[in-house]
Amino acid sequence: MAALLVSGVAIARYKGYCAGPEGRIGWVADRIGRQLDLNDSQQQHLALFKERAVMTLKELRSDRSVYVDQAIELLESPAFDRDRAHTLLMQKQAQLASVSDDLIDAFAEFSDNLDQGQRDKLQSMIKHHRDHRHCQYGCGDSKAASQD
Repeated sequence: MAALLVSGVAIARYKGYCAGPEGRIGWVADRIGRQLDLNDSQQQHLALFKERAVMTLKELRSDRSVYVDQAIELLESPAFDRDRAHTLLMQKQAQLASVSDDLIDAFAEFSDNLDQGQRDKLQSMIKHHRDHRHCQYGCGDSKAASQD
């Protein structure tokens, strides 16, 4: 049992599952490239999307500790400052909005360069991931919740 666990963790690390967010983005992009049998142009669009996704992630994470510190300050005060909390949330949403256009454009460029069969395969891969991820019923995205 221990050998199975150790080998499973080693395989997961090797395949990128446990390589952190940047590693997972790379692993997913490589898998998409293999599964969709992309040509050189499509591979370039996928590489640009992957690069933009990693840059977006880094940008969103760059000031995470500042927001956490400010949230802790809110909780340490005798009365919760709703206006300050709202301002912090609006700042984070503005940051997300500012980077999302580039990410959406990069994905659109990749997607628009796929043929219909590749788009169908990508859609199938996304659906399969959604239906088979480990936290399917614990993440608020269960089949029962979607049927309500």
